Amino acid sequence: MTKFEWTSEVPLSAETTYLWHAQPGALTRLSPHWAQEIVEESYPPISPGSVAQVRTSVPGSYGLVRRPFSSVHSEGPSRFSFVDELKKGPLSQWKHTHEFTSVAGGTKIDDQVEFSMAPQGFDAIDRTLIRNLEATFAARHRRMLMDISFMESTNAPLLTRKKGKRILIAGSSGMIGRQVAALFSTAGHFVRLLVRRTPTLPYEVHWNPDLGIINPRDLAWADAVVHLGGKSIATRFTKSAKQEIRSSRIDSTRLLVETMLSLPEAKRPEVFVCASAVGYYGSDSDEPVDESAPAGQGFLAEVCQEWESEAARVEEAGVRWVSIRTGVVLSTLGGLLKIQAPLYLAGAGGKLGSGEQALAWISLDDVARAYVHAVLYDYVRGPVNAVAPDLVTQAEFAEALAAHLHRPARVPTPGFVTELVLGRDGAKELALADQKVVPERLQETGYQFAQPTLADCLEEELGTGA
Repeated sequence: MTKFEWTSEVPLSAETTYLWHAQPGALTRLSPHWAQEIVEESYPPISPGSVAQVRTSVPGSYGLVRRPFSSVHSEGPSRFSFVDELKKGPLSQWKHTHEFTSVAGGTKIDDQVEFSMAPQGFDAIDRTLIRNLEATFAARHRRMLMDISFMESTNAPLLTRKKGKRILIAGSSGMIGRQVAALFSTAGHFVRLLVRRTPTLPYEVHWNPDLGIINPRDLAWADAVVHLGGKSIATRFTKSAKQEIRSSRIDSTRLLVETMLSLPEAKRPEVFVCASAVGYYGSDSDEPVDESAPAGQGFLAEVCQEWESEAARVEEAGVRWVSIRTGVVLSTLGGLLKIQAPLYLAGAGGKLGSGEQALAWISLDDVARAYVHAVLYDYVRGPVNAVAPDLVTQAEFAEALAAHLHRPARVPTPGFVTELVLGRDGAKELALADQKVVPERLQETGYQFAQPTLADCLEEELGTGA
């Protein structure tokens, strides 16, 4: 049995630190994306007998190779503590004790991990796992401090002990939706999730936008409605795919809007925050564009215009409206980075097309925080560009990613290859799009980026490959 210990401090009381870990979404927020992907959090969180399921990353893979791992929780040795032990995974034994103790100015967190491999005697593997645990717990600590700072800036109910807002979220099963829900719930707000399947958790409620099914009482309950639903656009733009992309966004938004409009004035939510995309500006821009720029040309621009027009109808009922025009979200949990990074590790990575086109990107943490920012501050209205301030070209992105992974970027992907994968329209509007988009409104409203530069983002999402 090998023992690993890690100690850190946070500027919260021991009770508040324990309560934060006991909120739905804490494991999602705490986990470095390169270290593990959350499949299903335990419920109730950290309660004895509850089980968490994750996909833990193979050391050295930068989060690109993952194995299933599940653990069951039990009581810890003191009042503010808990334990999780291996239920199923690639190790023979694993026991992680989390203990929170009050110290001057905050709380000392003691993490003790006891583990063993099967078969025994591979000291090199143990040393590799120790280095990986050191990197993981250092990253966990940075993530928790980042979230504490964000909670402090938003006067989170968990810290102030004031009543939180009631947040209803559609599209919570997606990569962004999971993080948005976790940010709200760990901060002490009350979160309910609209799900298409049969609800299995107390905070889930059913809807079926394809059939026009929704319970108006669920929207009447909410102070804020957040909608992140929509079929993925990373596909060939065939006629049927275009129809599904359009209808999955417009029809679901229309159902939410019309249901809100039908409610008595006193029962309507205060704000409706709906997803959109930088595709609104089209696939080619000569100069940087902010939210005041006109819509561009192309299929995605048309969809975004119709999508935002539908969402904006809530203003007729006095509900504040925000549409989040999201750029390319960079994360090892999904999207462009997850697709391209393995190619770079294999020495086959490089720029897309000419490499001169601008890449309007944003980190997963920042796009999730942008939604929370839009909900909590009533001076945020209308379209909001969710992109990082560090505008880069495809060639600069390729060079930065290659450098981070210690690989060359010598194998460019010609335009005709992306056309084979995405079709001519898809390639033009996605992989080869030149989108010089700036986050004017986010910065005007005081938003502070967690990962403002591409280097910051790659460090957070890929780690060091320990």
